[in-house]
Amino acid sequence: MTTGPGAVRRPRASAALVAGLVLGLTGCAGIGQPAPYDSPGINGLVVPTPSPAPGDFVEGVDNAWLPLEPGSTARFDVTEDGVDVGRIERKVLARPTDVAGLSATGVATVTDVGGTSRITTRYYAQDTAGNVWVVGADEGDEGSGGWRAGVDGAEAGLAMPADPRLGDGWLTYDVPGLPRASTTIEDQSDTLVQTRDEADTTTRRVYEKGVGLVGIEDLDAGWTAELARS
Repeated sequence: MTTGPGAVRRPRASAALVAGLVLGLTGCAGIGQPAPYDSPGINGLVVPTPSPAPGDFVEGVDNAWLPLEPGSTARFDVTEDGVDVGRIERKVLARPTDVAGLSATGVATVTDVGGTSRITTRYYAQDTAGNVWVVGADEGDEGSGGWRAGVDGAEAGLAMPADPRLGDGWLTYDVPGLPRASTTIEDQSDTLVQTRDEADTTTRRVYEKGVGLVGIEDLDAGWTAELARS
């Protein structure tokens, strides 16, 4: 069983710090933590889970921090040192995909940075408590290099808790032959959550409550991506 730490005291963020992180992704913590509150975080969750039970999951994903509306799209403008270097486009697939008996929601992401393009599709499923899990993935147009939870030792991990809590960490997935992927909540406010993701690269992501992913920073490559809201 994986459990998170207890609640800690958290001063509120200033508006300037919140705006600076969302718009600039400054590369350091700075959202500012909200007032103390009791949150279950990831207490009681087994992460990763080798075989998710369909009866423990619902159709669709409406977690406030990671809402996935079928057919919706999002574009992120990518910059490095103030120069445009590409874009990232995400599309939530209109139809669910069966993964281990679950009705999984697919998100196809096209990352085009510095003239190099990469397509990845991840499959998400939400449990009855509101936690969102990564239950599979495909690479490329043909789905090469993909994995599914419960197949060949692949284990589903957590994508976003129903109640994210500062300091909580977990495995995003555990797949034989792939780097183990982990996530830590490194900063948080009433409306924003910032994570640090470790796998083949180190990535910082910012999620806005009611919106979902709004910012990405590749700490190895040095670029940042901001959600285009127009």
